[in-house]
Amino acid sequence: MTNLPSPHPSPPPVPWTPRDVAWGLLVFGLWIVFFLAVGLAGAQLELPLDTGAVIVFGEAILLLPAWYFTIHKYGASWADLGLRPFPPRAVGLGCGLMTASLLVNLGYGLLLAQFDLQIQPEIQQIFQGTDFPLVLFFGGAIVAPFVEEVFFRGFVFAGWRERWGWPRAALASAFLFALVHVIPTSLLPIFILGLIFAFLYQSSGSIWPAILMHMLTNSVALFSAYAISQGWVSVP
Repeated sequence: MTNLPSPHPSPPPVPWTPRDVAWGLLVFGLWIVFFLAVGLAGAQLELPLDTGAVIVFGEAILLLPAWYFTIHKYGASWADLGLRPFPPRAVGLGCGLMTASLLVNLGYGLLLAQFDLQIQPEIQQIFQGTDFPLVLFFGGAIVAPFVEEVFFRGFVFAGWRERWGWPRAALASAFLFALVHVIPTSLLPIFILGLIFAFLYQSSGSIWPAILMHMLTNSVALFSAYAISQGWVSVP
């Protein structure tokens, strides 16, 4: 596959390799398994685990493999992981792409409705396991977008881009990004978001535009879920 021309300014090369990315993904997978096991054990033993606190801690830990296989191993910097200045036009581009994504999601949601399915079924139940909804909102709308963009775009996408070129790396990282969100009906919308976030990084040279768009997406989803859980909005 011939690499497509890279938008400018493109991110600079990074020192870590696809092998480092593979090890980082292995650590990521093991952490997810451990995290799920603790959650299930906590539920069985009726431990007082708060959903909001668990999400903040569980997401923050995912910075470690990205840090270890880049900054620690190669002496790279956080800027090498994409945390660098960006042109303001990237935010406008992001908003335009997110609007297009929303229109696709509306059509996709209508299609799922024909089969009595939803993109994120019963998402409002996420607030039933926490006594601190603000902590949950902070974890889901601020911590998760930051950590996930550093990991999936700053680390995974950038590492694969050096070997495969950015289009293939964007497709592969977006697929993984969708896969770890587990919900089958959400795979397509989250895959599209992953492509948008990778393109924003590639076209701006920074992951901050993707982080901002990710924060916006999660904030809207969590606020909608909270509104439904409180009975402010009724759903069929």
